[in-house]
Formats: sequence, structure tokens, C-alpha cells
Amino acid sequence: MFPIKKLLRKIFPTLIVLVVFAGALGVTTSCKNSSTTTRNPAVAAGASELKTLLNEGDGVTAKGYFEATSLPLVAVAAGDYNSKFYELGELLVKDGLSNTIIEPGREMNGTWYEWSEHRAPSSEPDAYIRAWRQIVTTMRSVPGQHFKFLWTVFMIHTSVAESWPGSAYVDYIGTDVFDWYGGAHLTYPHTASGALDHEEKWQQILTAEPGGLNWMTAFSHATGKPIIIPEWGLDFHTFGGQDDPLFITNMMAWMKAHGAIGLYWVQGHVKPVLTASGPLLANQGASAQANSPGAVNAMGELMGGRLHYAGVYLPDREWLSDSTDQPVLAPWEHSGYRLILSVPIVPNPPAIKSYSGPPEPGNKPYQLANYPDAIAALKQSA
Repeated sequence: MFPIKKLLRKIFPTLIVLVVFAGALGVTTSCKNSSTTTRNPAVAAGASELKTLLNEGDGVTAKGYFEATSLPLVAVAAGDYNSKFYELGELLVKDGLSNTIIEPGREMNGTWYEWSEHRAPSSEPDAYIRAWRQIVTTMRSVPGQHFKFLWTVFMIHTSVAESWPGSAYVDYIGTDVFDWYGGAHLTYPHTASGALDHEEKWQQILTAEPGGLNWMTAFSHATGKPIIIPEWGLDFHTFGGQDDPLFITNMMAWMKAHGAIGLYWVQGHVKPVLTASGPLLANQGASAQANSPGAVNAMGELMGGRLHYAGVYLPDREWLSDSTDQPVLAPWEHSGYRLILSVPIVPNPPAIKSYSGPPEPGNKPYQLANYPDAIAALKQSA
């Protein structure tokens, strides 16, 4: 960032916040008699709503908010690695994947990734925002691209005020939803009789702030951005909801009611099949860290048709490069699926385990086909 911008941020913090929110929603302002006049009261109300939503949860003043600074994140925010993202854009275009939906630095309001907003310097808490804008601006400059960009948060009580880059840089918003914990000490909610309380868990999923489904609805309304749920699914841990068709029915109904795209997490939960057949299931897809067209075919088959989207993840521990990324992208070149591609902003260090979705007890993932009531809920809802 140029020194003059740092100076402006120190001298006029309130003004800059107002300008950011105005720009995020397309507020048109005019200066008259040394005052700023909003031409559209409805847009001004939307900006106020957006500010409230962004500040739900713990912010930068909360104790322990900032963790050790990520120097690579700072470097990306300064534009030092723009060439890597430009080369990724070129590779996607060359592979015929120019309409990919790109998800840079997912779940940034959590603490578990190197690109977390918590890893910004306390003197520059907007490092994630500036990194995002560098990436989007760079990739949009690639000839032949038609990329869209997905901004994904997590349901954890940390605000996203330091990670929202503004509507001009975002095409979709999202959150990840699994049927797990929510009770005391990371347990699943239980009824008074000791049974798993699926109804209570669903209410938690709706009301979590930020990242819950009610919050996402309001955020979508305030920004005008459609919703993607890039990861959702059952969980069979001791802290999971186990065989919970109510969760599937509720999720599918919510996504349909809100026009949301949803990608079920299939990591190890389906047996790949060679071809996809049946009617196209609009707005439906499947995700996995080690995803394959066969796995997405299989999930579509279980749901009674062909899926539209495939969630794919570039390696989290390496900088972007053609040699690293092409083996991941190659199987999708003629697959017929539209990719939602998770892209690391910076590599995770060895201390951060490579993400592979919700782990299963004994490393034995459940097979979705073994739960006919879950399959019935998926088919009926799809």
C-alpha cells in the first residue's frame, strides 16, 4: 500500500469506512455546500444494514484477535504475487475452464488457515481485503476469462468486517454447513431425554452470526449477491448428527427457497461411476478435497440425475504454479461440470494440516448409499 493511503487511513478512518460501504453497494453521492448527500435513501439503508452484518461477532478489539502475522499474506496484499494468480487465470482459460467460479481464501474468519484475517498485522487489519482485491483485479485482466468470485465465511463468532472486499470484487457469497456439534464442549445438542436434538441444531444453523443461514439471507439482500454453499453434509462423529434426513430436507428446502447453489461433501462417501445420466439437477453439485468427475457422477446418480457443479481444491501447501495445478484441473477439462475452485491465497505451512473435510472416526468414511432415508431425502428434495 502506498504511504499516502496509510496516511489517509490514519487521518480519516471514519470517512474511509463510509466510502468503502458506499462503494460496496454502489451508493452515489454528490458534494454540495461541503456536505455529502445520498441520492438513494434505500441504498443508504442497505449500507447501514451491511455495516451491522459485517460487525456481528468479535472484531479486532477482542482479546487475542490477532495471531502471528503472515508475511506471505502481507506480500499478496501488496501485489507481490500477482503474477502467480495471472498465470492461474491463463491456465484455466487454456484448459477451457474460463467460466470457473473461483473461491480465494475460504473461511477466512476462522483461525485455521494461513490466509486468515487474524493473521493480518494489527497495524493493517485490512490485509485480507487488499489481497482479495489484488487477486480479483489480476485474474479479471486475463484475456478470454469469464471468472466469477465466491467469498466464503464460516459459522464462527468472529466478525467479517476485516475481510469483506466490497461488492465490486465479489460475485457470490457463501458459508459452509455441516451437521455437527453446537452443544456444550463441542458436543451435539441433545434433548432432555438424551436423544440427538436435530431441531435445535437446525435452529443454530439458521441463527449463527455471522455465517448462519439467516445471516446469509440478510447479507445477500444487503449486497445483492447470490449464495453458494460450497460444502455441506451429514456428520457421523460422536459430535455429529449421524443419520439425520431432517438436516438434508431442511438444507435442500432452504437452498431451493433462496436460489442457492449447494455442493454436498462427498469425500470418501460415494463410489465413483463412469458416466452421468438423468435430468440436470439445477444448482446442485458435489465437493471434495480430492474430487473426481466419477465422484460427482456418483452423487448425481444417488440424487436421481446429473449435477451441475463440482467443487475442486488446489493444493493448500504450495504456491500456485502450472506444474502443481494442472494435474488437479486436467480431469475437469471435458467433464461437463462447472467448477467452483478453491484457491489458496498463500500456502499453508506444515504445521497446518491439509484440509480433507470432516474426518471420520477410525479414518473410515461413511458411505452415503448405506443410509436409504438420507438418499430418499436427497432424491425427494432434488
